[in-house]
Amino acid sequence: MFRKQTLALLVVLVAFCAQTALAVPPPTGDQRFDAALRKAIDFLKQKMLDPKLNLHGGYRSLPAYALLTAGEPKTLPQISQAVDEVKSRIKDGVYKPGNASHHIYESGVDAMLMESAGGDSHYNELKAISDYIIAQQGADGSWDYPARTVGDTSMAQYGVLGLWAASRASVDIPKEVWDKAASWHIKTQRSDGGFMYHPGVNVGAATGGNASSINMTAGATGTVSILQMQLYPDSMKPESEREVKKKAFGILEAKQPDAPVGDGGGGPYKIQTPLSALEGSRRQGLGWATSRFQPISPLPHKIYYNYALERAAALNGSRLLGGKIDWFKVSGEALLKLQKSEGSWDTYEGTHIGTSFAILFYIRPTQKAVAAQYGGGLLTGGRGLPSDLANADVTGGAVKQKRKIEGPLDELLTELSALNPDSIADAQAAIVEKVQVGSREDLLGELDRIRELIHHPNAELRRTAVWALGRSGDLKDANLLIEALKDNNVDVLAESYNSLSYLSRKIDGVGMDSNPFAELSEFPTQEEKNAAMASWQKEALSRWGTWYLRVRPYAERNDIFELGLRKKKR
Repeated sequence: MFRKQTLALLVVLVAFCAQTALAVPPPTGDQRFDAALRKAIDFLKQKMLDPKLNLHGGYRSLPAYALLTAGEPKTLPQISQAVDEVKSRIKDGVYKPGNASHHIYESGVDAMLMESAGGDSHYNELKAISDYIIAQQGADGSWDYPARTVGDTSMAQYGVLGLWAASRASVDIPKEVWDKAASWHIKTQRSDGGFMYHPGVNVGAATGGNASSINMTAGATGTVSILQMQLYPDSMKPESEREVKKKAFGILEAKQPDAPVGDGGGGPYKIQTPLSALEGSRRQGLGWATSRFQPISPLPHKIYYNYALERAAALNGSRLLGGKIDWFKVSGEALLKLQKSEGSWDTYEGTHIGTSFAILFYIRPTQKAVAAQYGGGLLTGGRGLPSDLANADVTGGAVKQKRKIEGPLDELLTELSALNPDSIADAQAAIVEKVQVGSREDLLGELDRIRELIHHPNAELRRTAVWALGRSGDLKDANLLIEALKDNNVDVLAESYNSLSYLSRKIDGVGMDSNPFAELSEFPTQEEKNAAMASWQKEALSRWGTWYLRVRPYAERNDIFELGLRKKKR
C-alpha cells in the first residue's frame, strides 16, 4: 500500500515539475535577452492560469501562440486549452469568432496558433478560418471592423497574417485575395511612404492621428512584403542573417513572370498589381521606418510595434534596417528597460498581450515562417532591391533592376564559366530561370557538362552545378550531391543539402538546417565556425548516406561509392 501511494506521489510530482519548469527557448544571441525571455515565458504561463483574467478569443490564442513559438510543448494546458477553444468556434466547417468587433484580429491569431500547433493536422480548422477571413475582405481588398467599410491597416495586417499561416498548411488561398489586398495597401500608402491607421478617416492621436504612424508603417510594410511573396514568390528570397549571404538558389517554386497567371480559385487569374509597385511600396515603407526609427513606439500600443518591426525587418532580410540600424539590438535593449521585475511588459491591452508581443519580438518567428514558404534553403535579397533600402533609387515606383542575360542554356553556362565578376550573378539568375521555365530537354542535354562543373575550382560554379543537378530528376546524381557535402565552401554545402532535398522530394530534408552555421552566435570565432562545419558535414553525410543506401536501385548497388558510404558508417 505504501509503495503504491509513493508511486502515485512520484507521478504527480513529475507531472507538476513538467508543467512548472522554466522554458528553454532558442537563444537570442544576447544573454541579457535570453534571461528576459525566460522570465517572460514563466510569467505568461502563470498569468494564463489566473482565473480572474477571463481570457477569451484572441486574448487566449495570442499568448498560446507566443508560448508555442518559444518552444513550449503543445501539450501544455495553457496551449492545448487555447487550441480546443479555437476548435469550439468551428461548427459544421464554419468558423465564427468569439469577439465580433475584433473578428479579424481574432481569426488571424487563431490561424497562426493552429498552424504553429500542427499545421497540416489542423487543415480543416485552418480552411474554415481562412474562408471566414476571405469572406470578410472588402471589395477594395481591405478589412475593417464590422460596422465600418473604409479599411483598417491594422486589421488588414492580421487578416493577411492569418491567411499566410493557413497557406503554410497547404490551404489554397485564391491569388485574387492577395492581389486585392496588395492593391488596397498601395493605394492607401501615403505620399511620404508611411501608412496610417484608417486611410482617409479622422482618428484619434492614440493611433497616430491622420499622419503616417510608426506602428502602422512597420505593420503594413510587413504586410506588403507577405503579399509580394504570395504573388511573386521568386522575388522575395530574403537574405540570411547569418554567414551564408551569397545568392543561394535553395528549393524554389516555378519562376513567376511580372504578371503571372495563377489559379484564382475559379479558373485562371491574371495578377493586376505589378511587381514594381509592390517593390516600390516596400522600399518606401522601409525608408520611412528607417528615417523615423524609434526603439519603442510612443503610442499606447507599444509592444505591438516591436512585433510588427520584427516582421518588416525579417521579411526584407534586414539585420540592419536600411543598412544602418541594428533594430533587434537597439529595440531589444529598450524593451529590457520596460520589463517589470515579474517578467512582464504592460501595454494598452494588458500584461498578457504586451508580454506575448515582446516574446514574439525576441524569438523572431517570421524567419522560420519565410523558410516554410520556400521549403527550406538559403534566403537571399529581394530581386533588384539595393541593400540600403532607405536610399534606393526608385523611378515611377519601380526599383532599378539588374541587367538580364538571355540565351540557350549552353551559352549561359559558357557565360558563367567565363568567371566575369560583373556577370556571374546575372548568369546564375538566368540559368535558374531557364531551368525552371524552359524545356527539360535543355537541362538534360547539358547534364554531362554540369556534372563536370561540380569539381570546378570556383565555388560559384560548383554551387550552380549542384543546384542544377538537384533538378535533373535522376537519382544517379545523388552520389555527386552527397560527395559535394564534403566541399570546403559553406554555400556549396548548403546548396548541396537543398538539392538533395529537392531530388529526394523530401522538402524538409533529413531534419537538419541547411546552413552549417545556423546554431552559432551572431559573431562566432573562426574556430567555432570550423568546428560547426566539420560537425555539420559529418552528420549530413551520415543522414543522406543512410537515405541513399535505402533508395538507390539494386542494379547500381555494391559499387565503390556505396562501399565508401558503408565504410564511413562503420
